[in-house]
Amino acid sequence: MYYQLQELLKEQIESGVWAPGDVLPSEPDLARGMGVSRVVVRQALAILDDDRQIVKVRGRGTFVAQPKLEHRAGGLSRLLVAPRGPEIDIRVLDKRVTRVEQSIRDGLAGTFGAGRAPKEPEAPILRITTLLSVRRVALAIGYSFFRRHEAEWLEAAAQVGQSLPPDLVLSDHDVELTRSAVSIETSQCGRFEATHFGIPPRTAVFLVLSRELRRFGRGERAFEVARIEYRGDVLQFHLELGASASTGGLEATYSVSE
Repeated sequence: MYYQLQELLKEQIESGVWAPGDVLPSEPDLARGMGVSRVVVRQALAILDDDRQIVKVRGRGTFVAQPKLEHRAGGLSRLLVAPRGPEIDIRVLDKRVTRVEQSIRDGLAGTFGAGRAPKEPEAPILRITTLLSVRRVALAIGYSFFRRHEAEWLEAAAQVGQSLPPDLVLSDHDVELTRSAVSIETSQCGRFEATHFGIPPRTAVFLVLSRELRRFGRGERAFEVARIEYRGDVLQFHLELGASASTGGLEATYSVSE
């Protein structure tokens, strides 16, 4: 019964019966109105609270949470497709040219379709570590890898300890992304990530491995390989499946709770 009740309340919230910020009826009023016990109401509200659909404020009541902010998951380059508003901040935590494992090089290798790239020697790899914040809440730490000679403009703009300029976009540097290859799994954050997130170490996180492809001639080529840790306590992933690759294919987005 409590599961059915929380589904009903969730449907009413999402349909606008209660708007964000509205106070919900008290537990006794909900129990009388729904014809159930207060125990059932309490259990239903607990689920909605866990799902961040409602917010309980001691001494004031239970309120409908603010709507979630949606944003596409992916590598650093995916964040640079368009200019960013003041609510989005990308701070550079580290920048270096480094030796990387073979899987990173393999991920950056390869050209698909027409316009194949000539075989090249092992290129220096640039690694940029960033902290993504939305509305001043730290949400994700990303480790992004690029062929250095293809991202010199990004290396110059990325100053450790500073935020990337909000008007820094790919199109100004002749980079057009095509599609992403994304895998998502659950993990636990280490002490470094926990410190920046402001959460205890070993808290659950989403680990996203992303490969961003750019247009190359009449084909496409890998531009970035990234490993991103998203906070599992405030993020929810959605998958959208298009009819074909040309209409977007499979995309991963995340929702940020208020």
